[in-house]
Amino acid sequence: MEIKRLNSVPFGTPAVYQLVTGWALYEPGRGYYAFSNARDRFGILPPYVPIGGKKALQAIIDDGGFVSLDGMEFVNPMEVSR
Repeated sequence: MEIKRLNSVPFGTPAVYQLVTGWALYEPGRGYYAFSNARDRFGILPPYVPIGGKKALQAIIDDGGFVSLDGMEFVNPMEVSR
């Protein structure tokens, strides 16, 4: 589990997406942690970005991570062609 900085990273589809900025937890090979009930009306699931930022995420890691992954999913940003 790593803490990563997101700076206007798109999550969703090319037609409808959210730009996410903030600190999030990332699991290499799986993606960013997200709460399943955070889906918006378009079905976009953004990663968990707490109000407490990096300090809040570090506290989660220091306490041993999440007790359960029930109700959580891994999400990845959409591919952006340039």
